[in-house]
Amino acid sequence: MPNHTPPQLFLIDGYALIYRAFFALISRPLRTAKGENTSAAWGVTNFLLRLLDKYRPDYLVWVNDAGDSFRTEAYPEYKSTREKLDAELQADFDTAVERIAQLLAAFRIPLVRVEGYEADDVIGTLALKGAAAGLQSVIVSGDKDFYQLIGPGVALLNPGRGGPAGVDETWVGPDNAAERLGVPPSQVTDYLALVGDSSDNVPGVKGIGEKGAVQLLAEYPDIEALIAAAPTLKQKRPREAL
Repeated sequence: MPNHTPPQLFLIDGYALIYRAFFALISRPLRTAKGENTSAAWGVTNFLLRLLDKYRPDYLVWVNDAGDSFRTEAYPEYKSTREKLDAELQADFDTAVERIAQLLAAFRIPLVRVEGYEADDVIGTLALKGAAAGLQSVIVSGDKDFYQLIGPGVALLNPGRGGPAGVDETWVGPDNAAERLGVPPSQVTDYLALVGDSSDNVPGVKGIGEKGAVQLLAEYPDIEALIAAAPTLKQKRPREAL
């Protein structure tokens, strides 16, 4: 039995892992004798077995998206540049999601979806509620958006990925969070507002890149203070852009 102090609550960003496992073998997918693509089910099963053996969390929750969120209503271009799957791949992916739901039931891992909200929103809420209840919340995801939540009682486990552009599994907590993006968790939302997020098709401030954003946020505590000081900025591009 786990014996962590405080008890650990692991929250898995489900679709991110399904996509990773599904596309890891996309050139030569695993298939059953009847032709069903089982790459994602195989990858997720191996991941869960490894996670449970290595970390032995006290509580484990899998969170999936539940269709469009309020962000799409507010900003229709949100995530609109993501490549769509063709009909065959989409059918394979949909089947994979169903199979993984069955796997989670077999593992007795609860699957959580909330209509109108992304998995990110649900994970963030559960992580903070868990920390407030005295648990150590651990977000299992490679999404940099979650860095804003890192602090007392909340850490992030980036599961990494293999392949030519491999990323090692990384534990990110309050002590090393700033090393990852160059800003502390308290400034992550300000940083992302400046640089944007190409994966979600969210534009940033034209003329301000990642290095520039880090430099500006080293001088100013938040984007409100930066905007207020914009007319006096020495750098021409951010001064004109802001």
